[in-house]
Amino acid sequence: MENIDLELYRLFYVVAKNGNMTKASEELHISQPAISQSIKKLESQLDGTLFLRSRKGMELTGEGKMFYDYIKGALELIENAENEFSSFKDLSVGEIKIGASTTLTKTVLMDAIKKFHAKYPSIEIKITNDLTSNLILDLLKGKLDFVIFNEGDAKEKGVDIETIKKMKHGFLYNPNFFDDNIKAIEDLKKYPLILQHKQSNSRKFLDNYTLSQNVMLEAKTEVVSQDLLLEFTDAGFGIGFGIVDLAQKTHPSLKELEINKNIPESNIYLAKNKNLILPFASKEFLKYIKK
Repeated sequence: MENIDLELYRLFYVVAKNGNMTKASEELHISQPAISQSIKKLESQLDGTLFLRSRKGMELTGEGKMFYDYIKGALELIENAENEFSSFKDLSVGEIKIGASTTLTKTVLMDAIKKFHAKYPSIEIKITNDLTSNLILDLLKGKLDFVIFNEGDAKEKGVDIETIKKMKHGFLYNPNFFDDNIKAIEDLKKYPLILQHKQSNSRKFLDNYTLSQNVMLEAKTEVVSQDLLLEFTDAGFGIGFGIVDLAQKTHPSLKELEINKNIPESNIYLAKNKNLILPFASKEFLKYIKK
């Protein structure tokens, strides 16, 4: 049997439900002759009789009654699926799967999450914190909707990358322990420095910058996260190189060195899987991030 147009099934259902060609014509906004032709076409493709035509109307045959029960159930399932789809589309339900570092979650995502959640409280937001390389692999596998990162060397072919924000890195100190007597980047060699480990994006950014200035800086204290770096800096262990926005939010006692004005801003990137269409909720959430 050849494939049958779903619209023929819908038309059959309406006629059978009404048991009357006139009422079916009014509901479908189709002429009675056109309906009659469609029913004949369906019966021909099924190679069977669905209706007995009489003065009383359209009466289902035994086979027609069986067929009606199945079609009714199938169309109800389709309608339920359409309603569920509409719920995702109007953001009544849904899920967002984001990959980002803990630092970027705080500095880039948190404000957007709060605003988005206030408007769409039913949407689940799941955040995976990991190395950028691991997050990109999860993105390619379809485990994440998108990844936010601040390292621009993700070169996988299946990934679209765009710059969405700028971020200010800089040297920070607690004025209770240090003064800003630093005139040039090489002066920092005389001070205890608190830096993230060499695999971190922040450290890579610093090393690239100091290399461009023909200077190599060594850490006296090396930590794994921006949070720890700011804690140690605030405690007076040394001068830390961190994200200025995060420091201003969490450690307002910390000050910037004057030489920070010479350090360029770094980029924050958004990575998406080229082969996947973003869910409705994720598309909407990205508008909040990019504002």
